[in-house]
Amino acid sequence: MKILLLNDEFYTTGASTAMLRLAERLVQNHEVSVMPRIDGQGEVRKQFEALGIPIVKDLAGNPDVIVSNCILSGSLVGELAPKCPVIWWIHEAEIGRDLVLRYPQMAQGFKSATHIVFQTEFQRLVYGSFLFDSPAMVHVLPFWNDAIYRQQDLTPKPQDKKRIVCIGTIEPRKRMEDTIMAVNLMETAERIDIECVFIGKYLQLGESARKLSEALPERYRFLGELPNDETLRYLASADAYVLASSSESQPLTIWEAFELEVPVCLSDLDTYRHIGLKSGVSAMMHPVGNIDLLASNLRMALYNDDVRRRVTRAGKSLLLKNLTSEWSEQFERLILRTQTMAEIRKLGY
Repeated sequence: MKILLLNDEFYTTGASTAMLRLAERLVQNHEVSVMPRIDGQGEVRKQFEALGIPIVKDLAGNPDVIVSNCILSGSLVGELAPKCPVIWWIHEAEIGRDLVLRYPQMAQGFKSATHIVFQTEFQRLVYGSFLFDSPAMVHVLPFWNDAIYRQQDLTPKPQDKKRIVCIGTIEPRKRMEDTIMAVNLMETAERIDIECVFIGKYLQLGESARKLSEALPERYRFLGELPNDETLRYLASADAYVLASSSESQPLTIWEAFELEVPVCLSDLDTYRHIGLKSGVSAMMHPVGNIDLLASNLRMALYNDDVRRRVTRAGKSLLLKNLTSEWSEQFERLILRTQTMAEIRKLGY
């Protein structure tokens, strides 16, 4: 079967990592190509090329099925669906709904896709008003990154201070500045014993946090994009992982931190309840933007051994229960089903 993967961009995000993991499975049995919505360089592009997957600019080659990544591809789904059945894989939650309201042409995806795949039931609620008359079949398929189990070397990166790790694009939704400002609230003796490592493409940082990080580069370290193995080695060395975002669906880095037994500090988002996270049980949570509470949670995560032990054990227990489902096998079956139904329709049934 010919499968075209319509990826958003090639820099490292949870969505592009998900598409890469799916490609690793599909390329074993199918003819796979990838087309970026926005072309460019990036770590993920290198990995697609290493798999021998051609990067194309159009539908030349007549694919049997298209898998389209992210809410931003909605208008493209509307354009391509009349030519080829499309599975629309939506990774965003509230921020995606807000984008559709701002750019209504993206809503064409809901009218045109054959199947829509979410990661969580929470997303189904978020997009409910767009789904009520959509002809697409809707599926909830949680995604797990198994790269951590295939990695040969997870030796933690050396450190001489308490290490806080943040992973993700440096942009307003991720609220990376909250971690910087929370550390700045700590006592002087605590601050001098802490380093914050930020891994991800740098787009924008809040003004106060930017000035603070520039004044103290040895405390706030911005490493940019890194290969997956390097990122996981930094995460393995962390004393705490922070994701203070204002909107998420099912972040991969949370599960990786659980596997590596790193305590996790999160903003208290509705989506997390849908994937089984509980504040004070499997993660330390704070209301979005509450820097004082984030600072307090970080103190416990860094310095209270009993809290660290209980939270990391509960997180890993939740992860291991979820790993019993093989998501990429289910996704491949959905692709095969999509092709079969398209062939039936060609026969007039």
